[in-house]
Amino acid sequence: MTVRVLDDYYLGITAIITIAYQMSFFVIAWFCQFDKVTDFAGGSNFAILALITLTFGGTYYDRQIIASVFVITWGFRLGLFCLYRILKTGHDSRFDGRRENFVSFLGFWIFQIIWVWTVSLPVTLVNSPRVSKMELDGRDVKFGSATDILGIVLWVIGFLCETIADAQKFRFRQNRKSSKEFMKSGIWAWSRHPNYFGEIVLWWGIFLLCLEPTLSGITNVPWLSIASPVFTMIILLGLSGLPFNERPTAEKQYTSGNWDNYSVYLKRTSILIPFPPAIYEKFPQWVKSTIFLEFPIYRYTPQNDMA
Repeated sequence: MTVRVLDDYYLGITAIITIAYQMSFFVIAWFCQFDKVTDFAGGSNFAILALITLTFGGTYYDRQIIASVFVITWGFRLGLFCLYRILKTGHDSRFDGRRENFVSFLGFWIFQIIWVWTVSLPVTLVNSPRVSKMELDGRDVKFGSATDILGIVLWVIGFLCETIADAQKFRFRQNRKSSKEFMKSGIWAWSRHPNYFGEIVLWWGIFLLCLEPTLSGITNVPWLSIASPVFTMIILLGLSGLPFNERPTAEKQYTSGNWDNYSVYLKRTSILIPFPPAIYEKFPQWVKSTIFLEFPIYRYTPQNDMA
């Protein structure tokens, strides 16, 4: 049985659920000054939205089940991993100077609401009655199109890349003996941020997997779901991802006296897209700065930045 609530695209109900879920964690985090649940709240929220919209829709078409299972798997994997990691490390430096400031701390949670709701759009819309129910001019578009297959392939590649990268980085941080040491083995030998690459790729995969009903002409509204991978890229390439990590990490290596080793790693290793280091280091800078997205804003130059 289909549950229709607020609107036939489930945009309203998913917004309400996300706001209520995140604000409940915010209240706990603020009054207890406890920031160990923030990433779990984000990841698990994705899984909850996928499960609720799939259940409310009640049609359980192949595409809906696969997309929902993918998002649930990714959401709980991310949330539980981040929870385990912060419980082991005991500290999240992102909230230094913020957890005692109500407005600043609340701002983080508001942004997390926007992130979860926006990036969940593909699975929200594909599970909605307007896309799937015949009485609302929706239908079950046959599964197995080129976009379906490509979406699955991209999701699997992205999920494996992010999961492996997270596990390798966590083990490295647990075992390193000096702050000068940096991750340069495993998949991190091919990319300085393989976890970000994986997350971007898997959300493009989810978008493509959920796209066929729109291409078949059911409704144009699901085109809004392109905001999911685009917003993911904006966050990781322009906000809290590469800008938050690249220059600060390079500066830390420079001030610790390890710049010679780290600069070799920078020259040999792609900033995002995994690529063989022996080939990458031979590319001219303009290729690295365009095709491989190593924009000047990410680069740390000791002579200029220390002036």
